[in-house]
Amino acid sequence: MLAQVNNAAGSQSTTRSNSFNIDLEKKSVEIQLLDKDTPDYLSKPPTITDIEEYAPAGCAYAWVIVACASLNMMCTIGIANSFGVFSTYYINFLYPNESAANIAWVGTSITFFMLVGAIATGPLTDRFGFRLVSLADAIICSLAILLTSFTNVLWQVVSTQGIVFGIGTALLYSPSISLSAQWHDKTRPLATAITVAGCGAGGMVFTAITQKLLDTIGYEWALRVLALIILCISGTASLLYKRRVPIPKGGVNFVAIAKDKQLTAAGVAGLCINLGSFVIWYCLPTAALALGQTKQASTNLIIYMNAGSTVGRIVAAFVAMAIGPINLVIFSYLICSTLILVVMLAVKSMVAYIVLAVIFGFISASYISITPPLLTEFFGTQAVATAMGIMNAWCSIGILIGNPSQGAIYQKFDRPTGSFMAITIWGSSSLFLGACCFIVLKTTVISGKLYRIWSKL
Repeated sequence: MLAQVNNAAGSQSTTRSNSFNIDLEKKSVEIQLLDKDTPDYLSKPPTITDIEEYAPAGCAYAWVIVACASLNMMCTIGIANSFGVFSTYYINFLYPNESAANIAWVGTSITFFMLVGAIATGPLTDRFGFRLVSLADAIICSLAILLTSFTNVLWQVVSTQGIVFGIGTALLYSPSISLSAQWHDKTRPLATAITVAGCGAGGMVFTAITQKLLDTIGYEWALRVLALIILCISGTASLLYKRRVPIPKGGVNFVAIAKDKQLTAAGVAGLCINLGSFVIWYCLPTAALALGQTKQASTNLIIYMNAGSTVGRIVAAFVAMAIGPINLVIFSYLICSTLILVVMLAVKSMVAYIVLAVIFGFISASYISITPPLLTEFFGTQAVATAMGIMNAWCSIGILIGNPSQGAIYQKFDRPTGSFMAITIWGSSSLFLGACCFIVLKTTVISGKLYRIWSKL
């Protein structure tokens, strides 16, 4: 009898063990099915261990991550977005004998190194963690602004405020967005939108702060105060960063991601958009000064753009759910392209410039808000950091070509005549090409599927 009981118990144990193994196999299959569109992006196929979670997605701490990421964006990328104040100050007051093309290299260097440096942030965060990488960003950015306060020639400004500050922001931009996406699932579009909204909020806040500091304590001390603000706020926010899922075993397949057709289409779109999107940010204040407006009134245009951008990045998450994320970006940049031509070439009034600043800031933010969750859908949470790094590298090419080119175009064709025709056509055409590239992206997404070009995608 005892033997029969033991045999029965052993049989039940074996059954439970087999059942447990079957359950594991089913879970593994389910995981692979969830990642069926991106099986080649991880060097090693995902298993139960690979996607172990240190905390559940969407938990309370996930929103702490969003708040810290948004603060980090505000204090670093936000200051970069307020460069229009410095650009106007350099062109009209500090370096009036320098060409606009040369001065444009400061802003170009910030954005270029921020985006191209994003390729290295994936391996860096895998090696050192999000917290240390973000702390390094706070230190480098504050040091760059501090060093700028001791410069007296333009090339030194390009080196410090441009190159060094750009390298610092590269350590924050992609990691902050990918970390927010990593901590959220159902609320990922909203979380990403709030994170990137910090860029617009920072641009709005620091445009006003920078202009006030320039008027009250002067150029050098204004930069030193900004450096202290970055170190305190961004440094504190970075201390709360931490990873939610482990590093994928074997890493990610960089080549497979880089060759992906959808990423290429999105990357070329980013290149085209960045060729001309900064025309309005850098030239609209100068256009206002040409109308006889005060320096404060021209600076307010940057505040209006950042205000529109802040709200637009959050609203974009909800609009994308209604009409589709790719559709949203296409419509946004077709509208932007048309609006720039109408206002800058036909209307030419301060009221129209204010309207342009608000609307352009509002709808052009869709690209920044929608792209990160879109890439997460394409490549998954474990490979999205690498995908974003490659995407930002495409964008950096647009910055490298676009900003110096628009500065040279303005210097040669528009500045002698006091017009903005050539640079306006450049910016409008670039945004139109960006919208066309997103149409190409949509065709790659619907290829072989039961969708149509007008589908909600």
